[in-house]
Amino acid sequence: MTAPILLIHGACHGSWCWERLRPLLVASGHEVIAPDLPGRAGNGRPGWGLSLKDYAATIVSAARQQTGPVIGVGHSMGGMVMAAAAEAAPEAFARLVFVSAFLPVSGDSLVSLAAMDKDSDLHGAAKLSSMRGSITIDPGRFRPVYCGDCSEPDVAWAASRLVPESVRPSLDKAKLTARFQATPRSYIRCTQDRALSVQMQDRMIARQPCELVATIAASHSPFLSMPGPLAAALRTVI
Repeated sequence: MTAPILLIHGACHGSWCWERLRPLLVASGHEVIAPDLPGRAGNGRPGWGLSLKDYAATIVSAARQQTGPVIGVGHSMGGMVMAAAAEAAPEAFARLVFVSAFLPVSGDSLVSLAAMDKDSDLHGAAKLSSMRGSITIDPGRFRPVYCGDCSEPDVAWAASRLVPESVRPSLDKAKLTARFQATPRSYIRCTQDRALSVQMQDRMIARQPCELVATIAASHSPFLSMPGPLAAALRTVI
């Protein structure tokens, strides 16, 4: 039986971002689970009270509701969440697939990894509200940084669904041990990504090796611009 796929979205997004990819994976024989991380509508409010541990707990809970181990697929910040979840419950995951995602070694945070990426246009694309403990994406930077290969209607559709993101999960450091290392890892590189440059993607893969690596010529949002090629790439790395 084909393992279920658990999709983990990135910052300021929600499970809606997988709308085009999901039916393609179902057609390949996978059950697909796509939970919302805490801080989305109906799942708590963003703020300083939410942590990376809280995000990981949501993913662990979703994974454990399945009859067997799942294939985790994390995008962007979802990579940090997925790594923390696999550390907490390695038995719940058959494989981890990082899709243009932050891939930490122990001690890394999303913020520290982003600071290492000198080829990214992400810097300045997000606005911080320290009082609210949240970040938002600058609307004027959304298309060029996150989805440069998407159509204008697709950009508008996605932009209308973005939400504030809690700051603390991006500041929390990953604490990874042999529990995380025991789970097989794959990576899908997006060569046109301006939020997380392909140079940084390669640097993270070198620091935290992945058994299987695929490449697509996509921006940071391949689930919008290239769901077909993304689904095909996933099939090669799971």
